[in-house]
Amino acid sequence: MYRSFYTLIFCLFVCSCLYSQTNKALFVAIDKYPPNSGWNQIHATNDYKLVLPMLKRYGYKEADVKVLLNEKATKDNIVKALSKMCNTAKKGDYIYIHFSCHGQQMIDDNGDEPDGLDEALIPYDARRRYAKGVYEGENHLRDDQLGAFINKIREKTGSKGNVTVVFDACHSGTADRDGDDEWYARGTSYVFAPEGCQIKMPNSETVSLHLQNGKHLAPITVFAACKPDEINYEYKSKVDSTYYGSLSYALCSVLETSRGKSNAEFYELLNNEIQTMFAGRRRKQTPYFESTDDNRVFKISR
Repeated sequence: MYRSFYTLIFCLFVCSCLYSQTNKALFVAIDKYPPNSGWNQIHATNDYKLVLPMLKRYGYKEADVKVLLNEKATKDNIVKALSKMCNTAKKGDYIYIHFSCHGQQMIDDNGDEPDGLDEALIPYDARRRYAKGVYEGENHLRDDQLGAFINKIREKTGSKGNVTVVFDACHSGTADRDGDDEWYARGTSYVFAPEGCQIKMPNSETVSLHLQNGKHLAPITVFAACKPDEINYEYKSKVDSTYYGSLSYALCSVLETSRGKSNAEFYELLNNEIQTMFAGRRRKQTPYFESTDDNRVFKISR
């Protein structure tokens, strides 16, 4: 009798733990920066039309998806959203974080980068150029700060959880549009630094999250739209003639046919999709991939 009672209690406990495990997501997209910011217009909020339905199909409830678009995506609001995710994440949660915006390199502020440069994502209230006493980069979202949040989330969700991070941005770039093809670029070759500052040659990193290792941490998979010496061009869909982030578009396309694939196999599918999207063009774009377990089955939800 007692054995049956304790077995029942144990089963209820296990079911309760499983039930409490959730999918949580943060989606940030900025394409209409303030006129005085120096940033050109892109089409990042179109990615929202692809990613949100995709998350819903994979079991993310709307209440568990935090969305910050344009003027809502300030540095302060992004930090608050990441802090809340850190505080509310539970063991076994699956976390999805997606940034569609501009990116930029800037002078490293703590000496942890071999090339002396941090990689940064560009919130709505971040300016493109350094101006002493006016704007000195305080609203840039550095990779160091983002990495600290992500490592904390991995610690909270634990080894049974999972974290996927997508950066549809880059840290190189050209003008607003490139020639007759009208390819929009998400980034800039201008390094954010005081005038006259000595800048080393960039190394091979994209957004360097300084990921921690440990069996107690959730596994993580990171995708960026291109390698550091390449430009992240937007893709004009042949279906609806709308511009989307190339990585966002490819990701949503490949997910439909990738069940059971490992992280490494999924990356190959993703890379092949992007090469197909730009086939016949002079553009070269290779997505960046990093994972703590290449052989783990790629999943963004429980």
